Amino acid sequence: MSEIYDRQITLFGEEKQEKLGDSLVLVLGCGALGSQVANNLARAGVNLRIVDRDVVEESNLHRTLFSQEDLGEAKAEAMKRILERSCEAAVEAVVDDFNTFNWKGLVDDVDLIVDCSDNMRTRYLLNKVSLKEEIPWVHGSVIKYEGRSTTFVPGDGPCFRCLYPEEPSPGSLDTCHSAGVFNSATSFIASYQASEALKYLTGIGEINRKLLVADLRKNDLRFLELSKREDCVCSKEEVEIEGGGSTLVQETCEGYQITPKSASVDLREISENYNGDYKEVFVTFNFSGKKVILFDNGRMQVDAKDKKEALSIYSKIVGL
Repeated sequence: MSEIYDRQITLFGEEKQEKLGDSLVLVLGCGALGSQVANNLARAGVNLRIVDRDVVEESNLHRTLFSQEDLGEAKAEAMKRILERSCEAAVEAVVDDFNTFNWKGLVDDVDLIVDCSDNMRTRYLLNKVSLKEEIPWVHGSVIKYEGRSTTFVPGDGPCFRCLYPEEPSPGSLDTCHSAGVFNSATSFIASYQASEALKYLTGIGEINRKLLVADLRKNDLRFLELSKREDCVCSKEEVEIEGGGSTLVQETCEGYQITPKSASVDLREISENYNGDYKEVFVTFNFSGKKVILFDNGRMQVDAKDKKEALSIYSKIVGL
C-alpha cells in the first residue's frame, strides 16, 4: 500500500484504509465547502464523484482551493486536475446541476453523499433521493460567520425535511452573495463534514446525528437534538420524485439557472455569434449587458433580474 497513507494506516490500520479505497463518495458542489471536502477525502484515499454546475470566478478565491490559473474553468474539472497531481484516489468530474432530470445517474454506486451545495432546492431534492435510494448524506452550510452540519441516515432518525419542514420562498434567505461569508467558517465546516464522512466509511468513532451550529464570531458551538416528524416524507413508505416538467428555473447566487430536460446547442456557433469565450463544455459571453454561461447540455446561468427576464434571454439564445 502506498506510503501516502502511512500516518493514516498507523492510526487505524490497513483494513480500514482498504475500505476507504473501495468507497465512492458524491461531493455535491465544489465551492467553499466542496473543494475542501474533496481535498480531504481524496487525500485520505476516497474515490470521488464531484458534481458542480459552476465555473471558477475571482470572488471564489478567498474561500476555496482554486487559484488565479483556474479562473474561467469548470470547478469540478479544476478540482479533479488539482487532486490528480498528488492523490491516488479516482476522481470523476461532472459539470452539471443536480436536478430531477439527472439525479439517478449521479448517485449510481455511491456509498455516501456530502452536501456542499448552495441552495435549499438542491437539498430538498437530495433528501428525497437519499430516502428513495437509502444513501446517507452529510449536510453542511455556511452563511456569514455561522456554519451548520449533521448526518442523515435513511430509516434511522429524522431527515432534512424534519429539520426544515417548509421550503422557503425564492429570495427569502441570505446567500453568500447577499450577506457574505467568513472564509474560516467554511474551512471549519468542510473539515467537520470530511471527518464525519471518513468515520462513516471506516466505522471509526460515532457519527454525529445532532445539528452542529457553530458561530465563529461568538465562539459558540452547539449540538441541537433533532426530532423525527410523523407527517414528514421520511415517515412515508414510498418517496416520489417528480420529473420536473420540461424546464427547471432556479434562483441562484449568480442570478438564475435554466435547465432544460433536453436541448441541442452548438457552443462554437453561439460563441462566434456572441463573441464568447469558448471552453469546450461551456461558453461565456454578454447578452444585453447580462453575463451568460451556457453549457453543452443546454443549461444556462444568467445574472437576470427576475425569472421572466432569465427565460426571455434563454429563449432568444437557445429557444424554449
